[in-house]
Parts: sequence; structure tokens; C-alpha cells
Amino acid sequence: MNPGEKILGVEGGGTKTAWVLVERNGADLRILNQGKLPPSNFRLVTPGRLRTIFSELPKQIDRAGVFLAGCAVEDQPALAHICAEIWPSAKIITGNDRDSGLAAALGRGEGIVVNAGSGSSVTGRRGDKIEKAGGWGHILGDAGGGYFLVIQALRFILSEYDLHRGEVQFTAKILRALCLNNLDELVRWAQTADKMEIALLAPVVFEAAAGGDARVMEIIEEGARVLGEYTEAVASRLRLLAPKVVLMGGLLQSGRPSLAPLGSRRSLAITSLFTRSFLATRSKIWLTQLPNNATHARKIWKS
Repeated sequence: MNPGEKILGVEGGGTKTAWVLVERNGADLRILNQGKLPPSNFRLVTPGRLRTIFSELPKQIDRAGVFLAGCAVEDQPALAHICAEIWPSAKIITGNDRDSGLAAALGRGEGIVVNAGSGSSVTGRRGDKIEKAGGWGHILGDAGGGYFLVIQALRFILSEYDLHRGEVQFTAKILRALCLNNLDELVRWAQTADKMEIALLAPVVFEAAAGGDARVMEIIEEGARVLGEYTEAVASRLRLLAPKVVLMGGLLQSGRPSLAPLGSRRSLAITSLFTRSFLATRSKIWLTQLPNNATHARKIWKS
């Protein structure tokens, strides 16, 4: 560990690319700069797009940890190659957002990390053993994430219309949010929208639930229930009794509702709504808050 060395931590997903630049000051890390850039899910953006995003980041660094959603083990050499083009003199480690989330939330300790943002995943560790559930991507998995909840809500709208030829109040909120006029336009929009365009409707879903829409609340509770089951399954496979569980992501992390760009009080209430639904599914868990960015960067690098 060299005094004064600059370390860049980058974590990218379907919602955003968050980064923090820190400087080593003895045993501590001092934040020099931080920010957010467009999404950088490794499976959903091109290498050229990644280069463009990374080119916006600080260049004068000694080390970098770059962790992107969708970056499997076999993808890490390709990601490392792109990083080496941007930071040719830096020591670089790469991985996926499960790796960075686990390091930031648990350090080298044991427990379970539940991440629910645009997608979702559950990852647990006991000793050298790691168990996972969910996180299979928005087409086949990601139950409980923003994309999943919105898709279920849109299906509910169409189902209600097909069965009863009536438009629920929630329909008008969705159409208004998208500046659309009718269900035909909604279907055409959904057929061409990408994952993030759909997931960003999550605040509308949560607003409807918070306003008392029981059917929409059932959708949220179902997503939370699945995450609760995944958490229990991971704990069982690791033989963890009453494990420490850290909640991460825009749908679960109080005070940082990245999928709810509303007023601060409304955002916190919406985030808490999903968190309460998740907590209602399981009682024997020990929750903690996610560390600050400097601690996040240090734990990612040391792990």
C-alpha cells in the first residue's frame, strides 16, 4: 500500500455507472471525486459504448476496480482489455456487481446480500463458500427487480382490459408517465423499449401501491416474497442461522431510491414500502446499512 496512491472504484449496472476516486491516506481513504454515468451492464452495452463511458472517468490513477452487471468470469479478460486501453499504467481488477456488492456489504465476513434495483440477485457467503440465487437477467430471472415489477404491472393492465373491458386507474398513470394515449400505443412502446426504459417506470408502480391500489400492491408483495424465498434458500444452503442480511439497490436501500426520482420524502416512502414487504416475508435476519463510498472502495480493493 503506497501513501498517496489514487484508486478508482467503478460499479455499473442497468440503472447507472457509479464511480468514486479516492486517495490513500495512511490506513484511510479520502474521497477526491465521485459521480454517476449512464448504465454499463456488460451484456447490454457494446464495447465501444463502454469505452465512451470509461473515457469520462479520471485518468490519473494507480489502481482501478471495475465491476459491471452481466460480466461473467469468461467476460472479465475482455473487460480488463478495455480498461487497460483507458488506464494503461494502472493495476486493474475486474468482476461483476455481485463481487463488488459482496465486498462492500460484508468485507470478508459472512452473511447475505440482497440487491434489488432494475434487476435483482441474492448472494451469500460463509467461509470460502458462496451461494447465489436469482440474477439470471431480465428475460429469465431478476424477480423482484424494477423491470420484473413493471412487466407484471403492465400485464395486469392488459389482463384487466381483456377480462373486464375496463381501464383501472393505474392505467392512466402509466399512460401519462409515457405521454401515450391508449393501450395500443402502450403495447407498441413496450415491444421496442429496452430493459432500462421499462424499469424506470417502477416509481409509477410504487406510487400506485402507496396510494392504496391493492392489486398493484400484490405485485410488489409478490416480488418481495420471491426475494425472501431466495434469501432463505441461500441461508439454508450455507447453513446460516439468523444470518446478517444487507439490503442494496434502489428498491431496498432506504435513502437511496435510484429508481424513484420523486421528491425526497415520497422516494423514501416508496423505497420503504418494498423493504417492508421484503421484511414481512422473513423475520430471522439481521439488517445493516451499506457502508459509505470510501469504505466501499477499500473493501472492494482488499477483497
